Amino acid sequence: MNCSNNVGILLSSQLLHRIRAGFATREQAKLYFQFGKRLGLQPVLFDLRGLDLTNRRIRGYVWHPTSRSYIPVHRPLPPVVHSRVLGYSPKLTRLSQIMGKRLFNPPIRREKVFIHRLLSRNPTVRTHLPAMIPLTETTKAVAWIDKYPVVFIKPVIGSLGQNIIRIENMGKGSFLVHPYIGKRTRMSTSGLARYLGTLKQRRYYLVQQGIPLARFNGAPFDFRVSVQKGRFGRWEISGIAAKVARKQSHMTNIAQNGKAMRAWTVLNRCFPKQRIQAILHRISHLSIATCQELEKTWPAFADAGLDVGVDQKGRPWLIEVNFRDLRIIFPLAGDKKMFQRTYLNPLLYAAFLRH
Repeated sequence: MNCSNNVGILLSSQLLHRIRAGFATREQAKLYFQFGKRLGLQPVLFDLRGLDLTNRRIRGYVWHPTSRSYIPVHRPLPPVVHSRVLGYSPKLTRLSQIMGKRLFNPPIRREKVFIHRLLSRNPTVRTHLPAMIPLTETTKAVAWIDKYPVVFIKPVIGSLGQNIIRIENMGKGSFLVHPYIGKRTRMSTSGLARYLGTLKQRRYYLVQQGIPLARFNGAPFDFRVSVQKGRFGRWEISGIAAKVARKQSHMTNIAQNGKAMRAWTVLNRCFPKQRIQAILHRISHLSIATCQELEKTWPAFADAGLDVGVDQKGRPWLIEVNFRDLRIIFPLAGDKKMFQRTYLNPLLYAAFLRH
């Protein structure tokens, strides 16, 4: 059997099990096989348990359209692997060392403060970064918070909008704290210091400057921007969709009941039509510059979902970098083409790496 056209799709063991069992998942694995057939590629789904590094082989699964099921296969380690696994493991690190850029999306250090520090080196990106400090010394943090109208306290590593706290500066040493769960509370400077001290004891947090985001029907919104390497090995925008917070909320995350909408629809409500294309162009330019900068640290990095806000003047701000974007926002926003592109582009990039 000629296995030179195989492309490995590395998934977590739990996700691979759910896909094989036919359960609903956020990963639409059948799209890999649909586009793979068009490109002359054979995707093979596998996990780290199915990886034999000693013999450079994998135990994986391919979609069999006749039986409409995933069938097991044993293959040599594919020449290119698209990783959808987050986090570190010795086995994944070793695989990354063996394959280099041909394992695209290697293990990445995801602490937000570290990513912010890397991106601050880039003059194009730096001016679009909200200010940020780690929450280490509470007295220093309170003094820093007092400089901004609004800040957010976030876990250093986190996702889906969980455990994010909003703090409003009410002036004269008074702060309004909106916890992730529970009622908002007004605190003095000393009270805020004590509150931050309890947070610091539970987990690692950072403090991020709040941006006065543009609003859609009174609710703040930002954008999820899918940035991937594609056919020619260059970064490109696979899709942009808006995330609009629910009423009386500051959280745009879909997991926190934010609403997905088409980017043009949202911008058209906030800005003159003649400015919309220019705003989208600035978002795209910032997003690609961001990924190009991160690639200097991780040359095999090839796929990200960025959260980019736009303030009330139309200026874009890079709020967060998400590695291994879940890609769920585009179908929710009603854009099937963007959604499919996020599966097609990794295979186009895999084809590029094979030659």
